[in-house]
Formats: sequence, structure tokens, C-alpha cells
Amino acid sequence: MNVGSYFRPQTIEEIYELLSNSKQPTKVLAGGTDLILHLHKAPEPVNIVDIRGIDQLRSIEEDEDKVSFGSMVTFNQIQMSKIILDNYKALAKAASLVGSPQIRNQGTIVGNIANASPAADSVPALVAMDAEVLIASKYGQRWERIEDVLKGINNISLASDELILEVSFKKIPGLRSGFAKLGRRNALAISRISGAVGIVTNNNFITEARVALGAVAPNPFRSHLIEQALVGRSLDEVISDSVLEVASLAVAEKLGNRASAPYKRQAIKGVVRQALEDILHV
Repeated sequence: MNVGSYFRPQTIEEIYELLSNSKQPTKVLAGGTDLILHLHKAPEPVNIVDIRGIDQLRSIEEDEDKVSFGSMVTFNQIQMSKIILDNYKALAKAASLVGSPQIRNQGTIVGNIANASPAADSVPALVAMDAEVLIASKYGQRWERIEDVLKGINNISLASDELILEVSFKKIPGLRSGFAKLGRRNALAISRISGAVGIVTNNNFITEARVALGAVAPNPFRSHLIEQALVGRSLDEVISDSVLEVASLAVAEKLGNRASAPYKRQAIKGVVRQALEDILHV
């Protein structure tokens, strides 16, 4: 690995100072499951700021309006959290399908966001909820939607002196949700395609829908086309050929003439069906 200096700050203020004062490429180490791979390919030494000693970044919290968790929260914490399971099961399921148990114990949701992979398992579930990240540096803080922070494959709008401190999404009363992914080898595989679906119903009819897809564009995105196809439908007819055809159309629009397009246009139908079945069978 091409590592320069190593720092282990004990406070968030120390992190700000280290990132602000660094004169060479510097990366924040949280879970490290993606960063270690990056360090093996780095063309020049990279300084490491290891934030694993800051316990205040490991909590999952809720209030009346929202759910929040810190940048050191792991996939395993998310999949086991009663707060997450009570408010948004799609995220818990997405976290449970990431890699192996060892990866889920070590890897973090924020690391999954910061890596900006098209196939990031947890990100479609967060994008569907319009989740936001708290970006901070010694000069201030700001909230941004995750969908706006992601700027393409492995590209995120963070300055070199900034880091993500927290993730938050608003609670939606009555929300029911599901998640599904398709990979080459069951749960250990990187997603070939994935989808998160959330719905709110009234008298058995869908009044609000949230759908985000992964691995069919440079970054996960909300599909308003599929959402429009779901709103107004009764739960008895939600898994229908017409909805699945709309999902196929949404993927076709994103992929254009790419070689994977014919396969993914069909595969998305199974992914959306499975996510909807998650919702109906709970």
C-alpha cells in the first residue's frame, strides 16, 4: 500500500485541522473496506486520518421527525437497529446484503456513499428517501442530498478538507418498504442491478411511492417514472405487467445502447417485483 503519514485524532476538531493542514493527498479511514483497495493503486503516498477512535460517530438516533446516524455506523449496526427496522426496512435489508459478515462488521454506510460506486448496495435505499449528509470542515457545515453529492463513478462533491459526519432522512408515517438486488453470486456479489421501493397507502391504494435504482447509471437515482406508475394503484394490482414494463422502460432510458442494456431491461422486472413482494408479504 502507498501510505504516507498516519494520524488517529481523538476529536472531530482534530480531524478538521488534519484535513485542512495536509499538504499531500489525504483520505479519511472509517471502515476501510474500499479505502484499502484504493491505497494499493495510489500513484503517490496518501496520508491517512483514522477516525475510528471517535465514538460519537457510531450512534443511530431518532426524534419525532427524522432518523440520523454517524459516519462510523457499520452495515451490521444498520441491519440490526430497531430504529432502522421500525422506520425503513429497505435500508436494513440493503445493509444485510452487503458482502460477507466480516465486511458488514467493518464497512460503513458513509464509506459506501463516499466511494460513489454505481453498485453501492445501501445508496439506492437512501436516495429513495431523499436522505441527506452533513458535510463538515473547520470552516463550517452544510446539509446536501446524497443524490446531489454523487457526481459520477467514484466521484463525490467533497473538498479535500471536508468529511461526512452524519446521514439523516425524514420519517414518513405509514411507509412500507422493500429492497432487492441481483448479483452474480448470491449475497457476496457486487450488485448487477438493485432497487429500493417505499410506498404509503390509504384504503389499500398507493398515495405516495419512492423508488430508486442502482447499477444502471453512474450513480443510484430516483425513478419518478416508476413512482408515477405505482401511485393510485391498489395493493392487489401493484405487481402487474404494466408496472414492470415501466421499470424496464426506466432502465432503457438510462442505459441507451450499452451492451448490458438488453439484460438489465429484463432483470429490473424481477428486482422491482421482489422489492414489492417484500412490502406485501410483511
